[in-house]
Amino acid sequence: MIIHYFGITEKGNFRSHNEDSMYVSGEIVAGTVSGSFGSTGIRDSSHSPLILALADGMGGHTSGEIASRLTLEKLAWMERAIQPLEELPRAGWQNLFRKINNEINEHALQTGKLGMGTTLVGALFGRRKVLVFNMGDSRAYHFSSRGIHKITVDHSFSDSVRGGSHSSRSYITSCIGGGTTDLQMDLFDITNSLSEGDRILLCTDGLTDVIKIDDLEEILKNATNVKEACSHLAEEANLRMTRDNTSVIVIEVKEMALSHAEPWKLTPSERKR
Repeated sequence: MIIHYFGITEKGNFRSHNEDSMYVSGEIVAGTVSGSFGSTGIRDSSHSPLILALADGMGGHTSGEIASRLTLEKLAWMERAIQPLEELPRAGWQNLFRKINNEINEHALQTGKLGMGTTLVGALFGRRKVLVFNMGDSRAYHFSSRGIHKITVDHSFSDSVRGGSHSSRSYITSCIGGGTTDLQMDLFDITNSLSEGDRILLCTDGLTDVIKIDDLEEILKNATNVKEACSHLAEEANLRMTRDNTSVIVIEVKEMALSHAEPWKLTPSERKR
């Protein structure tokens, strides 16, 4: 499968720090104080699988930045060390993220940054599968000729459910770190639902707090390429006065061909890619 992708993360107008972190093509972008950072690329996943992911840190001051960066560092290790990652069963993914969760909680205890945690959303484009995973309320959407739909389910509940108010504020029920021990992780195999020309959007709630799904669809539909889509999404979030950091990654499927090689027949050098 040949994909084009672009990612951008912005501090926004109201935050002094960017607690979001982005993992694109083996590079982690974290702790950007001002301005924005973009990363773009083209990849044939049948020869070189990759993970793209976003993490939205929480905990205040530098705690969120640290949690999101450390989580993506652990994710980068997973991508390098476990091949083929796409063949790992759901329980294996769950165990890996529990290990990451425990390490983040241990770091918080050692440094006194109790409560530090992060959401996570990502997509693995493998040789034979495309998988989406998430924890928290960072989201993944699938845009196609049939429209747009949300792949992920938020691990949160609204303030209105909690207290009977009409506030749109929500509370995270699952994240990495934050002192949690019962980690909820969702894994979605979207391989068979993809077609050439489809786009996958990964985003933090700095985007979805202010842009509704119909507007997301319109921007993804009208953008001529993934870089333009990301730029327009981030610009629109700032125009609508998002009060959070905003991070987005857009991936477009250019060619659908997937490898039919069995993972256990890959050469050692291929397994290390």
